Formats: sequence, structure tokens, C-alpha cells
Amino acid sequence: MRSAVEHIMGTVFSLAVPRGTDAEVFRAAADAAFAHLRHVDAVFSPFRPDSAVSLIADGVLTCDDFDDHPHGGELHEVLGLCRRLKHDSGGAFDAWAVGNPPGFDPCGAVKGWAAERAGTLLVRHGLDRYVLNAGGDVRVHGGVPGDPWRVALADPHRPGAVLAVLHVAEGAVATSGVSERGAHIFDPVSGRRAAAWDQVTVTGPDLALADGWATAALAMAGGPRGPAGTRGWLQRLAADHGYQAMAVDPDGQVWTTDGMRELLHEPAALVTTGRKG
Repeated sequence: MRSAVEHIMGTVFSLAVPRGTDAEVFRAAADAAFAHLRHVDAVFSPFRPDSAVSLIADGVLTCDDFDDHPHGGELHEVLGLCRRLKHDSGGAFDAWAVGNPPGFDPCGAVKGWAAERAGTLLVRHGLDRYVLNAGGDVRVHGGVPGDPWRVALADPHRPGAVLAVLHVAEGAVATSGVSERGAHIFDPVSGRRAAAWDQVTVTGPDLALADGWATAALAMAGGPRGPAGTRGWLQRLAADHGYQAMAVDPDGQVWTTDGMRELLHEPAALVTTGRKG
């Protein structure tokens, strides 16, 4: 495999393609994708005082100003994504209720959105197969049913171990969990810390939605809807939009939507037993 790695948005982005990929095509595609990700970081980072998000937080920039802003189209697009995620999750994902005191911070949506757009650039620059890893969330392209990409899911209770491997020919795999940063996600509806589940993985066509819905599910399970209500919500996402999910609770119990089982490569026993392998 050819690969390239850069630190952007406070995390690690890596790009990998089959070994036979032309080196110049790969380098040009990687440069374009990473340049786009750095641009997104400059526009949306809440840690840069001159970013659009910081200007919104400071009250200098409002939605009414977007049309005149040099990156107004991107701002409108991310704002629309945040509104959709909030609506779809019944408020469990809320970019307007981040921090203390609450303020607008779209970081929970921006990384997946940016990686999805970077993937479009990779194809435009001639890559017909790639894996783009955005800090643990993955966008894959160019696999086929007989030769899909294999995406490993980390075990939240055993550092360095693999919980399961998914076979994905085309699409995204996003995971939200507490194993690395602790219980850092709150349910905006109740204000409760999300502690009912330790990890949620969502897979489907678009990384922006998969990433946002995984975060929403983790928060939702810790709120008044609880794990049972969240399972029902994830089943509806699978039925209505084709996004499949897997959740792991603090006792190691594993739950999946029906369609997720079809993507599992190993260890299959974790689904049939309901326990970690």
C-alpha cells in the first residue's frame, strides 16, 4: 500500500491506496485532499481566533452575514448539516449546546463532512481505490463485493484489540466512544453524561451523517430515551436510510442492527453470543 499521513484538526488523517497506484497521481490527490482539510480547519476551528466559528461565537459573524462571507457556501452547508443532525436525533446532536456556557461549535459534524469532501477530491484527481482515515473514522472507495475493504473496529475494553472487522466495499464507518477521552459526550436534552454505552459505530454511504449519528446515538443512550429508545432510533435509521449500527455497553454486551451482521467478517461470535469475543 502507498500511504500518506498528516496531523490536521487536532487529529491524524491518513490516506492509503493499493501499491500499484501511480506515485504522481497519488501525491497530487493526497496534496489536494490534505490542503482541503487544512482549509476546513482554518475556517471551522473553534481554537483559531480568526476562524468563522470563533467569529460566530464572539458575535462578530451571524448567519445573515454568510452570503457576503468568502466561505459562505461552506458555512451554509455545515449549518444545514448541523440542523439536520439535530432534527434527525431529536436534539441528541446539538451543535448549539456545546460547552459551558453553551455555544455554537460544529466540530462534531465538521470532521466527517470535511473527510467526505476530501474523498470527492481524491476521485477527481484520479484515485479509483482509497482508504481515508480521519482520526479513526473511515471513508473507503473502490472496493467490490468480492474484494471489499476490511475496516477494524477497536475494542473499547481491551486497548489495542479488535472487536470486529467489517467488510465495506464503498462508504463510511464512524465510531464514537469513551475509551480514549472518557465520558466526554453529554445528552443535550437532559444534560446527562453519556455513560450508558461505551461505543457506537455507524456505517453507511456518507461519513458526515455516519459520524454525526454515531455521536448522537452515544449521547441519546445516556439521556431519557436510554439504550432501548436509542436502539429503536438506530433501527429506524437502518430501515429509512440504510445506515447500520453496532453498540457496546460497559459490560461488553454488543448489539447490532440486523444489516450490520451482514457486514461482519470477524469475530462473528460476538453477535451470536451477545458478548465480546
